[in-house]
Order: sequence, then structure tokens, then C-alpha cells
Amino acid sequence: MKFYFGIFLLLLSISAADAQTATGGALSECANGGCNLGEYCVGNSFLKDVDDTGEYGCSKCNGSRDWWPCNFETTCFCHALDAPRIPPAPRSGVNVNAALDTCRDVLTEDTFNNIVQPTSEEGKQLFTYAGLCDAIYNYNQYHDEKFAQMGTVSQVRRELAAFLSHASVETDGFSVTREEHHCVNPITGLDGNVYCMPCKEQFYSKETKTCTQSYFVDEQSYYQYCDLSRQNNQGCSCTVAGVKMADVPLQDDLRAPAIGYVRADDMYFRRGSFDTSFNYGYMGAGIAIKGDAQYFCEQPDLLATNPQYAWQSGIYKWMEYMPYEFGSTAHKQALKGNFGGTINVLNGPLECPSSMNISEKHVQMVRDRVREICRAGSALGVMLELNQCENSYDRDCPKCDGLEDIYFSCQQDGSCPECNDWEENLLSLAPTVTPAIVKPPTFEDWGKYWNNPNPGTRNGATSSYPSSVWYSIVSAVVLILHI
Repeated sequence: MKFYFGIFLLLLSISAADAQTATGGALSECANGGCNLGEYCVGNSFLKDVDDTGEYGCSKCNGSRDWWPCNFETTCFCHALDAPRIPPAPRSGVNVNAALDTCRDVLTEDTFNNIVQPTSEEGKQLFTYAGLCDAIYNYNQYHDEKFAQMGTVSQVRRELAAFLSHASVETDGFSVTREEHHCVNPITGLDGNVYCMPCKEQFYSKETKTCTQSYFVDEQSYYQYCDLSRQNNQGCSCTVAGVKMADVPLQDDLRAPAIGYVRADDMYFRRGSFDTSFNYGYMGAGIAIKGDAQYFCEQPDLLATNPQYAWQSGIYKWMEYMPYEFGSTAHKQALKGNFGGTINVLNGPLECPSSMNISEKHVQMVRDRVREICRAGSALGVMLELNQCENSYDRDCPKCDGLEDIYFSCQQDGSCPECNDWEENLLSLAPTVTPAIVKPPTFEDWGKYWNNPNPGTRNGATSSYPSSVWYSIVSAVVLILHI
């Protein structure tokens, strides 16, 4: 009987570890040795319905509890009262390259200009080199897990190439700053606000950028991009009634009244380098960038007018969006050199597998992503694998089947000439960089790790299984052997 009980304990321990890995679970930084002096363990209520205090509040995590809500790394986090309340990004387990300055050492302005080439005036004003560098610096200032500053120089290059290739596709070559058919012919009123004319997609011409029928012919109000299930702490306030057509203040002697317009700051359509959208998307961006949930709820159009915010909203999604089924982020996949994984994390079944079984629109977007990764990879002198996984059954390494077919077919039909010379450019266009200085762990570090009852450190090192699981596994094995 003891033998079977021991086997049961062993299987139960492994199942618990698998469940945590499947959801991207790792102990919160509060439970990884506790918060520093002057910090308190608080909850990320945007991510989960969790409180700071109470029986199931995050205050219980500080150095002790390793179950809910302490067993998810971004649900509870250490926070100093005098700092912005910005939650951490999921940890990659890769060391920070503290000696590297991303813009100085890797992404020079010349390299940036070889990749980012807007054709519209608004794109040139928004997607600037200075704006991206400011966004990188600001995000990394408040996050232990850094964007484009983790691991070796090659890993940094790969991440930048993957990020910029996706951003190019999402913004039509860095030329679209607001979702076009939701903001036709934007105008600025005498009050300084921008106003947009929404148009239903079937009445919008992308070629001429005109709308043949006003949105308000069939609708009493504009109600797009409002998820009523995400309110209060999990989304900007919006109602089923929507937003009424605005009376745009204009000088009467200069133009006719503007009909069919809505104030841009009342609309949560797609903006920014990674198409931030919906009421919850803007709240999440405000929390990650400013530590203020309402910041972009009240002025979402900043993502279409402020270069830093346009880029940083994309960095936020890249670093922190983690689908339940993978437990990974685009950031983690880029560090692995797995471009297909970044597509799957960001777009899931819309684009993976990349075949004609999905819509032709998304098939074309995947083709564009392949072309853009060739172009960005060439400019940065680095190669990414289309699907790179050491273990095909690894939940933390999703693939995007069909990418290889698109890569080879587009070279044959001439639709991606950038890919023909990708490998040749790995050395010839590789920018001069400062060598990465990533210190190996010392014996003292190893001692701290193994003596720590909660594996993982504040700087990102994690274990696949929590210590309680390892303890249960060892106990079960000892019990079996004893029998």
C-alpha cells in the first residue's frame, strides 16, 4: 500500500509542476526571498482579481506562501510607495547585459533608418529613432526584465530584428498611425482635440482613403472596441450605448460643418507600433508605461501623436502579453531565436499555421512578416530561425507551421527579394558592437540558489519546478525506496 501511495505522491508532484509550467507560472518576486526594505507586496488587479491585503491578498506572499496568489510571477510584485506602481514582465531566465547600451552599441540611427522607412508624413513624425530609444530606456528603467538588453549581443540583435519586423507589418511599413477606416480624414478642432470620421470597413477604400457612407447612417453611436466584460480594474470605462457623434468646433468662415465625426480620445481603435486596441489594451499600456491605469484611458490618441508612447506601447505587448496556452511571450521567443514562436504568441490561430486555411488577409500578413524579418535581420546582421525549438513538445516554445514553405516560395516567385541576400548580410552589414559582458554564476550564487526555499531570483533566474514540488518528488522517491 505504501508503494502505491508513494507513486501517487510522485505523479501528483509532477502534475502540479506541469500545470504551473503550462500557464507560465513561476513564484512571484515577493515569494522569491521577499521584498526589499521599504517595499511591499502588492497585487496586479489588471491581470487577476487580486487584492493587496486580506487572507488571499498579495501581502501573504512576502517570503512565505507559494500558492495562490503567490504562484504566478506577475500577479503579485514588490512595490516601493514612492515609485510608479508598474508590474514586472514575465522572466526569461536570461541575464541582463548591463554593459550594453542598446541604441549606442547595436541599434544605431543608420541601422534604424535602413529598417524603418515610413512613406507618410504622420509616420515619419511618429515612428522616430529618438522615440524608440526613449521608449527602450523608459521601459527598462522600471523593469528587471529588459527589452533588447538581455543575454548576448546576438540575442539583442535578434530581438530588435523580430520586434521591428512585426511593428512594420502592423503599421503598414510604419506609415499608418491610426486604424485607417476608424479615423478617416482626421481634423483638429478649435479646442485642440483631434476628431475622427469612423467608417464601416465595407464602405472604406484603402486606395483612396475615403469613405462612401457615413458610419452614422446606420448607427446612432460609435461602439467599437469596447469589451463590457473588462471594466473597473481591468479596462477603461465604456458602455453599450457607445459614443455619440461630436459637434466639432471649427471656424465657420473657413469650412463647412464636420458631420459624422467622433473625438479621437473617445475611441479605442488600433494605434501605436503594435496596434494597441480595446478598452483593456489602453489600460494595460497605461499601467505598464506610467503606473497609471487611467493615463491612456483618458487620452488614447497619445499613442498616435507621441513617439515614445507609440513605441513603448508595442514594447509592453512584446514583453508582457502571454497567452495561457503557451506561458510565453514574444520577448522570450525572440531570445530563443524562434521567429515563428513570436508570431504564434502574438497572433495565435489567426496566423498559425500559416496556410490557406486561415484568411487570405492573414496569409498575406505572414508573408509580410517573413519578408520583414529578412530585411530587419539583414540590417542588424543576424539570423533567426523560422521555427527554433530544442524540444518539439516544449509548451514554452510554440511554432508557426508553414513559415518555411512561405520563405522558400516567396524567394522563388520574387515576392521577398530581401530574403535572397539575408545570409550574405550576416557579416557584411553587422554593426560594430561592444562585446557582451555576462558574468557566469559564482559558487556563492549556486549556494544561494540551492539554499533558497523558493527557486528563482529577482533578476530572472527561475526553475521549471518550485521547491515544494522538488521536495515532494524527493520524499516520494525516498518513501518508495524505503518500501
